[in-house]
Parts: sequence; structure tokens; C-alpha cells
Amino acid sequence: MFKSKLTISILLANCLFAQTTILDSITVTAQKKEENIQKVPISISAFDDISIEDKSIESLEDIAKYTPNLMLYNTAQEGLIVPSIRGISGNVLSFSTPVGLYVDGVPNTSAFGFDDSLGDIERIEVLRGPQGTLYGKNSEAGVINIITKQPDNELRTKLFSTIGNEGRRDFGLNISTPIVKDKFYVGIAYKHKQKDGFIKNTLTNDYENDKKSDYGKLILRTTPTDNLDISLISSIHKEDNGAHNWVSATNNNKEVSSNLKGNSTPKDTTFALNVNYNIDENSKIKSITTKKEYKDKAIVDADFTPLTLRHIYKQNKLDTISQEFRYETMFNKTEFISGIYLDKQDNDLYTRVFAPFNPTGFANPQDMSSKSIGVFANIIHPLSDSWTLNSGIRYDKEKKELKVKNTPTNLEEDFSSISSKIAIQYDINQNQMTYFTVAKGYRSGGFNPLAPSTNLQSYKEENLISYDLGFKSMFFDNRLKFNANIYFMDIKDMQVEETLMVGTVFITNSASATSKGIELEIEGLVTNELSLFASGGFNKTTFDKFSDVVGNYDGNYNPLAPKYNFNLGAQYRANSGLYARIDFNGYGKTYFDKANKYSQKAYTLANTKIGYEADNFDIYFYANNIFDKKHDAIGAYFNGTTTILREEPEFGIKLAYRF
Repeated sequence: MFKSKLTISILLANCLFAQTTILDSITVTAQKKEENIQKVPISISAFDDISIEDKSIESLEDIAKYTPNLMLYNTAQEGLIVPSIRGISGNVLSFSTPVGLYVDGVPNTSAFGFDDSLGDIERIEVLRGPQGTLYGKNSEAGVINIITKQPDNELRTKLFSTIGNEGRRDFGLNISTPIVKDKFYVGIAYKHKQKDGFIKNTLTNDYENDKKSDYGKLILRTTPTDNLDISLISSIHKEDNGAHNWVSATNNNKEVSSNLKGNSTPKDTTFALNVNYNIDENSKIKSITTKKEYKDKAIVDADFTPLTLRHIYKQNKLDTISQEFRYETMFNKTEFISGIYLDKQDNDLYTRVFAPFNPTGFANPQDMSSKSIGVFANIIHPLSDSWTLNSGIRYDKEKKELKVKNTPTNLEEDFSSISSKIAIQYDINQNQMTYFTVAKGYRSGGFNPLAPSTNLQSYKEENLISYDLGFKSMFFDNRLKFNANIYFMDIKDMQVEETLMVGTVFITNSASATSKGIELEIEGLVTNELSLFASGGFNKTTFDKFSDVVGNYDGNYNPLAPKYNFNLGAQYRANSGLYARIDFNGYGKTYFDKANKYSQKAYTLANTKIGYEADNFDIYFYANNIFDKKHDAIGAYFNGTTTILREEPEFGIKLAYRF
């Protein structure tokens, strides 16, 4: 056994040494400046435009398949994705997440609207661990950065389409062109998606959960001088969907008997004005002005019967305006970044639950608003040719208000926190480095307006301290990449759902917890045409101390914190144009509740794509979940009574034409 493994290792090493092609390096802006990903002392997964195409990343949810210790939990409520990094998960009841999402600088720090469509993307970055010093509130577990391609003097045009089973029909286009050479440029992206439903209503004999969406993006960019770069990016994502992918947990069929037709029509509109001015060779100023408006309307028959036992009517509107000013400079090889961030949020929230046997079934509309300010500084200072110090600090202050209409409830709280980081990086040689980081992050506090006592009507910030030890390396003349990171996180004042009585749930700071694990990424070129890759995260996030009147949860796993996830596969891209890829993506056991009573078993899905690539066109045949692995989230909602159905196996053809 040992001899055979040694022989295989020697043969693989010989193949790696014998080839001339190398793994491409990716430039990221994780620390608000351009850097080689292998030189950044953060556990990062990054995907450039080619990688995004190869992996068929078409939505935010797809990113998690290829990212260690990232779960983007699809609630089957369109527009509502609950993010989880390293077992630190969001909460649907809260309007603060532990993971920040930034699309061209537009922040999203709530699970609502955490479902941006992807169009003409240059790069996606997933930063694991606290990022509070540069990103502020609600980035205690990590950050997802999505950067759109900027138009320039190059003319780029692409038409694409996907045709699959179950009525899948996608089509779109990307256009980038100069209007005035070297001065003014325009970029346009559009994508339409639709798919037939698969949940049958036995009362009407119709399929309930059809999906349809349209996404558009417009980029206007100007470079009036060599030192000034201005871009205005606007986008709109609109969905017109049927019922949620929900059925009764006791139903083994994909059927409901609803007497209320469900629908969901979320709409997301964003604007971002980015201004970059180079003062001189070593200094620059950057301004990012953003606006995001998210609207969510839904009607849900949550009892799935001909009776009116639990009908939900939801109508939310979330508005966020933000402004960041940043100054970057370098002196004596020391890099310094400082800035100020401000935002203002105005949210109109209304959810009505019609349940005749539930006296609290009618809820009054709520107005929730907030204003926040953050000031920060980050220094990267070389201590020697091999050692580098990376440190940062940030102060955030936030004022929140909540008014419940038609009631005397009027809540107001101030929240503040200091986020800090210190990292020591050691360059072993040109291709290997190691680092140790200590960082503090936090998640913003909020309100429980329907709590029966005033002392429970608000909850404070959640805080954690993370310790990371990482190693990044390239071997065999940049033909083999191996990155590893181990971490330990100590979480205090953890925001959890606490039960005071049957049917009454609030968020409180009633728990402490620890999260520990490891993250690995490996990629190697066996030949110039064949590459192998593997990545994975192993995580254990458990409550150290947590109890309420219903039970004690000490030692239990945090909800939506899978024990592991992984991606494993191979890709073949020949000079002749032939292309083939296979991926295996898996998640470990995942609990849905604090008592660890309801859970999803571990599962692995296999996806494949085979095709031909030419200079002007691509054609692929694809199949997702080729072994028809069942991975429905049984008992995910309402104390185990509701199941989220996941998509059936899908197959079809992808086409793209460039001119």
C-alpha cells in the first residue's frame, strides 16, 4: 500500500515538473487594495471570470458549493438566503447577519435581499473570519465581495442561453464598449431565467411553484484624466414566482392541497457611484456612494390543506443609503488605509399570519430605522524582508429605532463596538508563506417588539474573537497550490432564539459558544490539459452555555452549521476545444433548531459538464445531481412540520456566442 502510494506521488510529481503551464494567480481587493491572493494573510476563496464560467456559478447560492465552511441556506423564500461561515449563522428573525455581502460596494447586511443575481462578473471573493476593521458591523464571520467587470476600450459582446428539463429557459447578453475612446465607456448585462414548478396542488391540478426572474445591469464609466476614474453602476433584479418550495413534513409526495394560491415577487434595485482619484504615485482617494432598495411581497398557504389554518401575508420594504470615503497611501514601504463609513436604513415591515387558533396571528406594521457611522485605519508594515505586520482598528456606532403602528411601542437603542485585528505574516520563500491572526468582530443588536416584558424588547451586540493560523503555498513551478487554515473562535453574548412559552420566540443574548475547524484548498495541473482540485471545511460550532424554560442546549450544535462541506473533481480543457468537468459537492449533517431535534442528513451531489469551446462560441451538455440524490430539508420550519423541497436532477444544454 505504501509503495503504491509512493509510486503514484512520484508519477504525479514528474508530470507536474514536466509541464510548462502554470496555475493563474488571482488579484483580490480583500484588504481594499489589489494584492495577489497568495500573499494575503486571510483565509480566502476567489473566483475569476473563467472560474465562474467553469464552475457554472449562476447565483449567489452556487458560490457555497466551492467554498470551505460557507453555507448559503436557501429558505425557499425567494430573496431570503441565510448565510453561515464557520458555523456562525444568520437568523431569520434578525435583520443583522454575521456575513456581509458587498456587490460593487453596495452593502447587504440582512438575510433579506441576500440573493443577488450574477451578471458579467469579474471576480468573487469570500473572506473567512472577522473582517470588522475594514468592513464594520455584521462581518464577524466573513465577507462576500462581488465585483463586476468594468467597461474599457475593448469591445466585448456575448449572447448566452440555457435550455433544460422541467421547462428551464434562460437567455441573456453582456455588452461592453467604448463610446469615446480613453474617456467614456458603457457596459450592459441582462439575464432572464424561468423554470416550471414541480409541486402539484391536488385541488386545482396545477403546479404551484413556477419560477421566473429578470436581471439587468447598466455601467457608465468615465476616465476624464489619467488620475480620475468614475463609474456609476445600477442594477435591478425582479422575480415573479409561484408558491414557496414548501410541503408538509408528513407528505412524502411533492403535493399540497392549498386553498390559497401562493406567490412571491421580490424586487431588488441598487445604485453605486465609485470615484477613484490618484493624488500621486503613492496616494489615492476613493469614494463609494450606494443605494439599495429591496421590496418583498409574498402570499403563503403554510398549512397546505383546504382549510384556513395558517396563511401568511408578507410585505416588506428595506432602503439603505451608504457612503464611504477612503484614503490610501504608502510611505517608506508602509501601506496605510483610513476612512469613514456612514449609512442610513429605513425599513417598513409587515407580516400578517392568519391563524384562527392563534391569538397573536395579526401583526401590526413596523417602521425600523437606523443610522450608523464607522471610522477605521489599517496598516501593513514590513518588519523585515520576511516578516510583515498587518493591523487595523475600527469604531462603529449605530442608533436604531423601531415603531409598531397602532400601538404605543416605540423602541430606541444605541449600539457601538470596537473591531480590531493584528496579523503577523512570515514569507518562507517566494512561493510559501504562513500567518497568525487575532481579530475581533461583532454583529449588531436589534429589537423584539412583541416581547411581553420591556427588558426583552431589545438585544445587544454579539461579539467574538477569532484566532487563525494559516499556510499558503505554490509548488512545482506554480503547478500545485496548497492552502490551509485552522481557527478557533470564542463567541460571547451570542444572539439565539429563546423560548419563553410554547409558540413565543424571541432573540436574546443568552448563549456563549465556540467554533473551531480547518479549511483546505488544493489544486494541481497534472498535464497542460488536465487539472485536479479539492477543497473542504471541517467545523464544530457548539453552545458552551445556553438554556431557557423549555430546555438546556449546552453542547448542542448551532443551527445551520454543517459539520463539513467539500468540493472534489477534475477538469479537462484541450487545445482542440474539447472540454469536460465533473464535481462532487457535499455537506455534513446540519441541524435546523437549537435542540438539535430536526436535521438534514449528510449528502453529496455530482454535477458534470461536457462540451466544445471555440474562439467565438461554446456549447456544453450539463447534468446536475446526476445520481438523483434526495436532499430535501425535512422538518426545516415550524417545529418540524414543514419541509423545503430541493430541485430535481437537471440536465440540458448551454450555449454562448461572442462577437
